[in-house]
Amino acid sequence: MIDIAICLISGAVLGFLIGLTGVGGGVLTVPILILIMRLEPIAAVGTASLYSVLTKIYAVYRHYRQETINWHVGLKFLIAALPGMLCTSTLVELSKASISPDGVAALQNGISYLIILSIGFSFVVLLFDFRHFENRFFTSSFGKVLSVCCAFLVGAVMGATSIGGGILIIPALLLFYRETSKYVGTSLFTAVFLMLAMSAIYAFLGQNGQLGDIDLRVAGFMALGSLVGTHYGSGFSMKIDTKWLQRVVIGVIILAALMMFADKLI
Repeated sequence: MIDIAICLISGAVLGFLIGLTGVGGGVLTVPILILIMRLEPIAAVGTASLYSVLTKIYAVYRHYRQETINWHVGLKFLIAALPGMLCTSTLVELSKASISPDGVAALQNGISYLIILSIGFSFVVLLFDFRHFENRFFTSSFGKVLSVCCAFLVGAVMGATSIGGGILIIPALLLFYRETSKYVGTSLFTAVFLMLAMSAIYAFLGQNGQLGDIDLRVAGFMALGSLVGTHYGSGFSMKIDTKWLQRVVIGVIILAALMMFADKLI
């Protein structure tokens, strides 16, 4: 009963953050699943991907009704990011099944450092306001190729860590894809489809149970708790000033970084 209550409360808090900022599906969920729910790291990544799908579907619907999704930019990003996500998530599962326990531990340690590095990069990017940053470089041929490579790398990080639905996609949309007005809704739309494909890989290639490296019970109760949080978070995102929204995002990133450092110290 206590475990169910923890799942519901955690889901409500995370759901509010996801609806408000587009950040939280993986960057906060994975540390919570590891530190509080005591899941193995790979199972935490798989479970976080399913939770993100269950939660963000409703958030996307809310942003669709509010017309805060740039479909053109979202599809371009999705096409470039999907191959990266498929490569790394498949590699993680195949590696887990074929290498020794010590090798799996080393893999998880490397993923932890990758998470911390990604958090640090996103924090630096979000300190700057790229909405008013004009540079012809980003519209040049090389800039367009770089934007595709960036999306591919974001997908690759997501496939290995379940992080990127907001904390990596939003900076990429601002900096490389020049989406400055509807970036929260666009990031949610893109993340849903990436996480859906990722969940299928961790479920069917995983070795832990009927759904592989996904704890359906934890993901389900957390998603149930997030329904109320997501509803109010998505609605509040339309009322809050963009400068305050950016500060909230930065605060979430700092919290995520502290949780990951705590995971390394425990």
